[in-house]
Amino acid sequence: MQRVGWLAAAATLVGLLVIAVRHIDLARAAEALHGVRAGWIVAAVLCFLAILPLWALEWRILAPRANGNTLLGMLGVVAITSSTLNTSAFFVGEAVAVVLLVARVGLTRAAALSVLAMDQLLVGIAKLVVLAAGALTLSLPQWMTAGVNLLGAGVVVLLAACVLGAWNHEAITLLAARVIPTRLASGLGNMGESLAPLRSPSRSGSVLLLALAKKAVEVIAIVCVQRAFSANLPVSSGILVLAALSLATLLPVVPGNLGVYEAAVVLTYTHLGIPAEQALGMAVVQHVCYFAALALPGYAWLARGGVSRATAAAS
Repeated sequence: MQRVGWLAAAATLVGLLVIAVRHIDLARAAEALHGVRAGWIVAAVLCFLAILPLWALEWRILAPRANGNTLLGMLGVVAITSSTLNTSAFFVGEAVAVVLLVARVGLTRAAALSVLAMDQLLVGIAKLVVLAAGALTLSLPQWMTAGVNLLGAGVVVLLAACVLGAWNHEAITLLAARVIPTRLASGLGNMGESLAPLRSPSRSGSVLLLALAKKAVEVIAIVCVQRAFSANLPVSSGILVLAALSLATLLPVVPGNLGVYEAAVVLTYTHLGIPAEQALGMAVVQHVCYFAALALPGYAWLARGGVSRATAAAS
């Protein structure tokens, strides 16, 4: 599966390079990189890096109490999860997250799966907020408009499932036990019971604010990259770029969204009137900043012994 993912990534990247050679003046694109202001690039990396502690705090609130449920412990979990998500095929990162939440934090598998379900729900809601903000500030490209309905439908279905499981887990367990094995029905009940944050307005409100804060710092990072290239764009353009990425990376079919990420950014900037050569340079630099902030820290954590050898092997 991993090899297939990387082959898909390579094919995507080669295809984009062919398009770039045919339609973009690569000499001008390289020239655009020469004038990049390093201070803004550092600021962009720091903004992307701020996502990790916000993510760790979010998961700490979502997870039940356990010996390993500390801010530092959860920071290690999300750092390694983020590294895996940005370098592996579809669902590998999610599997690693479950392993780490069980082995390092001390959660049950049902509780770990519940944390992931709530996290995906929050991510979906935050993406819808970004898309709504993008539509209110600037006109959305046609290809983005079609994707909003798909994302909205997915969020509604996941929200309904999570709310139903949170408030009716006992009844669901009894009903499920009639048609599926008792052990599996019990697991569904335990997952529902672990959705406790959804039954608490204060906890659910707190994690929603953290999810939105992660998107806010991502917008700031995008604006920092624009400033690094001296692009004359309004701040609202950062929201539109993030909205495009929210849809383009909805299903990570290639590891790290290699090529897909750049294509979404280039399409958005050319829609806003930025020359294709400059748009390509901004897209590449932005992805490098994102990767440096969200993929490298997890491997550094592993190298420093932030997790045990057993957990690292399981990952």
